[in-house]
Amino acid sequence: MPEIGAYKPGDEEAVVRSWNKLLRYDPVDLKVFERKVLLDPNFEAEGLKVARGEGGVEGFALCLVRRYPLFYRGLEEEHGWITALAFEPQRPEVGDRLVEEALAFFRARGRRIVWFATYTPNYFFPGVDPDRYGWLLQLLERHGFERVYEALSMDAQLWPDYAPPPEVEELERKLESEGVEVRPLETRDIYPFLKFLERSFPADWYRHALELLQSGGEKGQILVAVKGGEVLGYCQYWHSEDYNWHRPGAHFGPFGVREDARGRGIGTVLLARCLWEMRKRGIHNAFVLWTDERAARLYSRFGFRVTRRYYVMRRRL
Repeated sequence: MPEIGAYKPGDEEAVVRSWNKLLRYDPVDLKVFERKVLLDPNFEAEGLKVARGEGGVEGFALCLVRRYPLFYRGLEEEHGWITALAFEPQRPEVGDRLVEEALAFFRARGRRIVWFATYTPNYFFPGVDPDRYGWLLQLLERHGFERVYEALSMDAQLWPDYAPPPEVEELERKLESEGVEVRPLETRDIYPFLKFLERSFPADWYRHALELLQSGGEKGQILVAVKGGEVLGYCQYWHSEDYNWHRPGAHFGPFGVREDARGRGIGTVLLARCLWEMRKRGIHNAFVLWTDERAARLYSRFGFRVTRRYYVMRRRL
C-alpha cells in the first residue's frame, strides 16, 4: 500500500505524469498545473494528497477550501471541493485511502458539504465522466457522494460552412427596432457590463470577464446586447488553459441574458454573432465545457453536439 502524504515541492512533474496516465482524457502540462494548482490563491500543500509507492506517484486527490473570497460569492464557509482525484482502477483501496484523507482534510476545516468538482475559478472538469471514468464514479458513490445534476460539454464545427442563419438577421432587425443593439463591447460599456454581471450572474463569470479585460484581451471577444446604455446580455470567447488563456480561441462562453430580458431572441442573436466573429478569425471549432440541458437545446440549433456528460457530485459531512 502506498503512503499518503501532502504535496512537497519537487512533486510537480511526478504528479503531472501520474495525472496524464490516470486521467488520460483530461491531460495537463506543467504550465497548466502551475497556473491552476500552485498559483490558485486557495491552494494548500496539505490539500494535495499524494499516494507515493515504489513506482512513484500512484494517485492523488486535490482538495480546496476558500481562504480568499471570490468577489461577491464570499468564502462559502460550509463548502469544500475535490477538483481532481485519480488512482489505478485495479487498486481501489488506494482510492479509498485518498477519499478518506480528503474528507479528513475538510472535516478539520469545519466543512459540511464536499463537491466533486464544481470549484471555481480553477476547475478541470465539471464533475465525473461516467463513460470514461466509471471506476471513479463507483468510488465516489461508495463513499456517500450523490449525483446532484448532469453537466454537458458540447462542440461545434465552424469551418467551412458556418454563417448566421437568415432568421438571425430578422431577429436582429426586430431588436434594433426595440432599441436593442448587439455589438462588441466598447470602453463606455465596461462599467455597466460589470455591474450587469454582478447583479445577474455567478461571481466566476464576473471574474472571467474582468481578468480577460485586465490581461489585455480584446474587448471584441465580448459581445453585448445594450439598450439605452444598459447591458441586457453578453457572450464571450477565449483560448483555453495556459497563461495566455485570454487570447482569442475556440472556448465559447460564458453566455447569458438578464432574466427579465429573456424570450426576445437576444440570446439567439448573441450566440450567432459570437460564433460568426470566431469564424471570421479563422477559428475552426467552438466548444462549451459546461452547460445544462436547457441551454443545450439552444446550442444544438447552431450545430453544437454533446461530446461529454458529467455528474456533479456532493457529499454531506
